[in-house]
Amino acid sequence: MTDLRPLSLAQWFEPPEEMTGHFGWLCGYSADADFLDNAAERFTSQTSRQRAYTGQVSLALLLDPGNPQLSAVDVPGVLHLALHQDAPFNLLHAKVALLGYRHSVRSDEWSLRLIVSTGNWTRETLETSLDLAWVVDVHSTDLVPKEGNEKRQALADVRAAWSLMSWLRRYFDLRALNNPALRGYSHSLEFESWCERLMHLDPLPVPKFIDNREASLLQQLPAMVEAVAGRGLRNYLGMGSGFYEAPSGKDAVPSVLEKIVTSLQMAGLLTKRPNVNIFVNPTACQAVAEGLEALRGRGWYVRPAGKPAYFRGAGRTLHAKFLFGCHERGNSNACNSPWLYLGSGNLTNAGFAQKASPEGGNLEAGVVLQPSPLFWSPERSLDLDSVVTNRLPIQWEDVDSPLSLHPGAGMPDREVSFRAAPVAFLRWTPATDAAIGGWLTADAVSEAFEVLQPDGKPCMADEASRFRWPGEHPRQVQVRWPTGVTTSACMVPVLDELGRLAAAKLTPLGLEEAWAQLASFPAPPSDDELADADPDGAGGDTTEGTPGGSVRATRTYPIREMMALIENIADRQTGIEKPDWAAWCNRLEQTLIQAASDDVVEQFRCLGLNPLSPLWHAPFRPDYAESETTPEGARYEEVLRKVEEAWQVTTLSAMAELA
Repeated sequence: MTDLRPLSLAQWFEPPEEMTGHFGWLCGYSADADFLDNAAERFTSQTSRQRAYTGQVSLALLLDPGNPQLSAVDVPGVLHLALHQDAPFNLLHAKVALLGYRHSVRSDEWSLRLIVSTGNWTRETLETSLDLAWVVDVHSTDLVPKEGNEKRQALADVRAAWSLMSWLRRYFDLRALNNPALRGYSHSLEFESWCERLMHLDPLPVPKFIDNREASLLQQLPAMVEAVAGRGLRNYLGMGSGFYEAPSGKDAVPSVLEKIVTSLQMAGLLTKRPNVNIFVNPTACQAVAEGLEALRGRGWYVRPAGKPAYFRGAGRTLHAKFLFGCHERGNSNACNSPWLYLGSGNLTNAGFAQKASPEGGNLEAGVVLQPSPLFWSPERSLDLDSVVTNRLPIQWEDVDSPLSLHPGAGMPDREVSFRAAPVAFLRWTPATDAAIGGWLTADAVSEAFEVLQPDGKPCMADEASRFRWPGEHPRQVQVRWPTGVTTSACMVPVLDELGRLAAAKLTPLGLEEAWAQLASFPAPPSDDELADADPDGAGGDTTEGTPGGSVRATRTYPIREMMALIENIADRQTGIEKPDWAAWCNRLEQTLIQAASDDVVEQFRCLGLNPLSPLWHAPFRPDYAESETTPEGARYEEVLRKVEEAWQVTTLSAMAELA
C-alpha cells in the first residue's frame, strides 16, 4: 500500500528529471500573483529576485479580461497579455497550461507538458478548494515513428491543446512578446517550433482533450465516452460542479443535469434507472437546492462533496467540474468500465450545454478519460491511489437535506478590468546626463496615450513621441488613453537596453563578482549575489564601485587580474552549445556592463589599453561564432561593441599591440 501524496497544481510546473523550464503558455478565467510566483519559481528554478534580475519572460498568460492586470513586477518572468479585440466567446473559462522544457545537457531534446485543470491559477486552488487536474508529458523522442508507440495518444492530446492555444492567442496583444529585442525571445520561438512539429505527424488517435469552439461539451460527450471507454451500459453516474445554473423560480430538475443523463441514455451508455449522485457545495448549489425534491423524485441523490483523507480535515469547498460513469455490482469492489470527464466547464448552460459564442457560451476545455482500475473502497492489497474516493471528491455516506442546501450567490457579472493599451511596452534610453533621467519610447502606435509620472502628472513628450522620465529607469509605468467618453489606464512594462522586460536595477560589480556570475551560467546568480539589487527598481543612492557601495582598494596587479577574467571567459564560452549562445551573450553583455566602474577597468583606461580586444579573435570564440558571417558571431560582436562603449575603451590600443 502506497502513501498517497498528490501533487498540487503548482507542483506540476516543476521540470521533468534532467530538464529545465524553457517557455510556456497558460490560459484561464482568473489568476493571482501568489500562485503564479509559486509556479514560475518551480518552472524556472529561479526565485522572484533572480527572475527580476534576468528580466526574461518564461510564462505567457491569457486570462478573461475581467481579471485585474498582473504586472511583470509583481510576478517576474510572467507576462499577462491583454485581450485586444472582441473574441468569439462570452467568458474565457478554459484552464489549460502548455509548458515546454529543454534537456539540461542534450539541448536537442525537449518535453511538452499539458495540464488540464478544473481550478484557476490562484492561491485559492492550492489552499481552499477541491479541484482536479490531468497532466500528460511528451518527449521529443516520442515523435520518432515506432511500433507500439504508447505516446501516440498523448501526442494527439498535446496537439489538440496547442490548436486551442494558438487559436486563442489571435485575440490577445502579443506585441511585447513578439519583440526580437526581448530577452528570451528565442525561447518562445523554440517552444512554438516544438508544438508545430506535432501538427505534421502522421494520423494520430482521436484526442481525449476537447474544447467547445465548434460544439458544446454536452454534444461531444457521448461520442467521446464511447471512443475512450467503449460502448456498454453503465448504471452509476456521479456529477460534480462548483457552480450550477441559477435558480429558475420553480421546483424542477436543473436542465443541464437532465440533458446529460438523457444524452448518455440515448447513446446506450447509461441504464434507464441509473444510480445518479450529484455532488455540491451545500451552501452554494444554485438550482440544485431549489430542485431537490424533483431530483429526489427521480431517485437521484444530492450529496456534499467528498473530502479525501489526505487533506487532514482542512476545510475545502468543491470547485472541480467532473462526470464519472461506471458499472457497479453489489458483489464487486471494482468500478467497472469507468470513464471520467474533468475540465473547466461548470454544469451550466454557458459552461457545458453551449458552444463558445459571444451570446453566452463560455470558452471551455476538458478531457474525457478511461481511468486506470478504480475501486469503491480500500482493501489490504490495494494502493490508495486506486480507491475512487482518493481520486475524486465523491462519497456515498451523506445525503443533503432541504435544510442544509442553499442556492448561494449567482455567477457575478464581470466588467472588463484589463484591456490592451495603445502601447504594449516602452523602451528605455538613459539621457546623456543621468541626473535628469531618460526617455521612454514607443514603437509605432495608432492611438494617442499619455505616460504618467509617479505623481500622476503626464510626462513631457517631444516631437519624436519620446516621453521624458524624470528619474531612474522604471520597471513599469502607467499609461492612460481615451476610450470613448472615458479614459482607461494600465501598467506597461519597460524594456531596458539589455532586452530585459520590467527588470530589477543592476548594481555595479567587481571583476571577481562578474566572473562568478559568468561561471554560474546558465544558472542565474544566487540570491546572496543579488542581495544588494533593488528588486522594485525604486532607485536610491548607490556608490560607484562594488556591490553595496563599498570602496575597493586599488589592486596591485590589475593586468594579471584582468587577463585572468579574459582567459576564463574564453575558456567558458568556447564550450557553450549553440542553442545556449544567445543566452550566454545576454549574460556576458549584462555582467560586463555591470563591471564597467571597477577600478581595474579604470586603470586600463589610464594605460590606454582595451582589455577586451583578445575576445575578438577566433581562438577565443566557439567555431559557430568565429566571425560576423554567422548570426551567432554577429550577435557576439555586437555584445563586445556595447561592452567596449560602456567601458570607454573602444578607441584604445588592443592588447596585442602592447609589445
